[in-house]
Amino acid sequence: MFLLRIACLAWALLSIATSTLYGSQSLSLPSLAELENMVEQGPEVLSSMAALARDEHIEHLVRQRSGPKFFAGISYGYSDEPESETAEERISYNKVTARAGVSFPILGTWTKEKIEILQSELRTLEGRILAERTREMNLISLRKAYMVLWGEGQKRRLLSDFLKSREATEALLSKRVREGFLLEADRLEFLSVYDVALRDVAASSRMETQALQVIRLATGQSWQVTEEVPFPTLPGWDYKKRRPLGVAHLTNVRYNNRVLDIYGRILEITKKIDRDGTVEFGATAGRDFPGTSGAGVSIRLTVEEPFASLRAKKDEARLAAQADLERHRAEELKERLRLEGELEDALSLLEYGSRSVQAGIAKVQASTEAVRVHHLRYDRIGGDAFEKLEESRYAHLRAALELVDAQILVLQAASELVRFFPEGEVQRGCPLSMLGLDKPLASLPKSPVAMISSPEQDVQTSTILTPSRKNTSVYVWNAAPFLKSETRHRELKKLQQAGFCRILLSFDGQEIRSFSTNNSRLSLMAFLEQATYMGIQVDLLLGDPTWILPEHRMELVQLIRFFAPFPFKGVHVDLEPDSLPGAASKRSELALELLQTLKVVRDNTDLPLSLSVHPRYLEGELGEIMGRGLVALSMEDVAVMFYSTNVDMVTDRFGALLKKYPDLPLLLAQSVESILSPRESYATLGRDILWSRIAYYNGVFQEENYRGVVVQAWKDYEEMVR
Repeated sequence: MFLLRIACLAWALLSIATSTLYGSQSLSLPSLAELENMVEQGPEVLSSMAALARDEHIEHLVRQRSGPKFFAGISYGYSDEPESETAEERISYNKVTARAGVSFPILGTWTKEKIEILQSELRTLEGRILAERTREMNLISLRKAYMVLWGEGQKRRLLSDFLKSREATEALLSKRVREGFLLEADRLEFLSVYDVALRDVAASSRMETQALQVIRLATGQSWQVTEEVPFPTLPGWDYKKRRPLGVAHLTNVRYNNRVLDIYGRILEITKKIDRDGTVEFGATAGRDFPGTSGAGVSIRLTVEEPFASLRAKKDEARLAAQADLERHRAEELKERLRLEGELEDALSLLEYGSRSVQAGIAKVQASTEAVRVHHLRYDRIGGDAFEKLEESRYAHLRAALELVDAQILVLQAASELVRFFPEGEVQRGCPLSMLGLDKPLASLPKSPVAMISSPEQDVQTSTILTPSRKNTSVYVWNAAPFLKSETRHRELKKLQQAGFCRILLSFDGQEIRSFSTNNSRLSLMAFLEQATYMGIQVDLLLGDPTWILPEHRMELVQLIRFFAPFPFKGVHVDLEPDSLPGAASKRSELALELLQTLKVVRDNTDLPLSLSVHPRYLEGELGEIMGRGLVALSMEDVAVMFYSTNVDMVTDRFGALLKKYPDLPLLLAQSVESILSPRESYATLGRDILWSRIAYYNGVFQEENYRGVVVQAWKDYEEMVR
């Protein structure tokens, strides 16, 4: 207990120090996709870009200084001299002379100026390579640090679950020592694992701090982990197609031909550059005081060359340029071989990480079974079976921590491999999907093992979360809170805690138009990634009854194609024929048009397709039309809008539809809208009544095609009373 208090005190002091250090300037950590967009603002990248700008200015300056040069000058003189060599009389006068002209470099002087231009061009190119290379490296560091940050959060949750049982375990072990069933040395050994776990918590916090520092330096922002770290995805890892790996598009290789070309041009013109020369064309004008004015023109040729250079048998400057070219060719080969080696190493590391994850899953499954067996034994025979149970729990914890480490290894290896994908890869995905997992965290839920909080409680042993056949969905017509990074996690958490595991999400026109910009696209991608990480399915909700009509059908198709790059889990269309003018007199015709619209949607997307429909379209003569048509379209599900709080009516009518269409998956839609009456909506009845009815329906409807309940709508649900 003393050590636990010390650890808690240290943690509190660390939290206070961190809060004081970063204060209100620290921002909540966004998703990896959003962070990647901020790499351009990292101080190291900004420094290299400033250096590049300096080199570009110097290159322009060198170009300005080369070539013909204008010269001008003015001189003033005073003379006092004899009229002649033998005369005693003297003449005194003042003289002003002006001179101007143009000087042209020739021979080695002109060659050296051209070489200086090429060298400045080379420095600019090398500066650009350095800037892009710095960005590449910062991006890799950012991604790898984010993987560590995510993994350490997983590990601390595991450790926290394990540490919850410390007090109860210590009390029971002390009791067994007093009763003479356990030695004190054994009790201390059992309890030491909790101190090891506390040490692991401290080590994990340090790793998180180091990873955060890398992210701060890479983005130029002060971040703080205030909530759960969104699950990391990487561009190019959607695994819908194989991607060739290579190094030709990487910065150091991509610019190599341009660099070699400059070195080659320098070699080509480097001949006898020590022979300097200039040609000057000038004009002069002067006036003597007293006296008259005069003018003249001149041409001057100047050639200079060192004596040693005249006698030299070798052109050392050319040989030096030749050596420089060969040096760069060798360096280019070394760089290409290095990058190809890094590619092979990343592939090997990915293979090793994948094997480690598979081995880790097997170990977690084995340790889970061991915990279950030892818990059953302890329930039946008690005694020293408890010590075996504690040993198996700790082994389970270590296996789970090793599994997290293996997943971090896979994610970091994938982060290295991303740069070897072809340029232009933007579709993001989960690298762990290559292991054949159904979703990113299938092998490691938030808590791979549910650690018991006291020795007397049952152990829940579940390493893979399997969603229930009967899920509860909700319509969400206001997407803004889910798109903003500062509210995204909180909104998803509220929705998850409420009990919903599927969102039918709609966007307004302005939001849809904004997705053409990079920032808004990243916000939507980050939301979808976060929802997937939290186990919440997000379907795209599209609703406009005019799309039923042939003349407006392509508008819906265009939207489907627009949203195709985003990883929604399905497409849900809410097309109510009765909302169209004169619908009551032509429902059969509209039903056929609706089926045709759904067929067009099916032809333009591979995502599962679902529909909201009024029950009248599945009953009577309309049901004969719609029912057969929907079954033929292989719908994911059809939400039947029985907006009624009359349990008997809903049970009878919806139950009849389940039996009538055994091949058509059906959802029961219920309303909580405040604008409806208490006979139609649960708005005034409260959440508790709503969930008790949902539980009732889930128990009553046992047909295989029953898919649960969908609630209309989230905003109204938030405003409901308990």
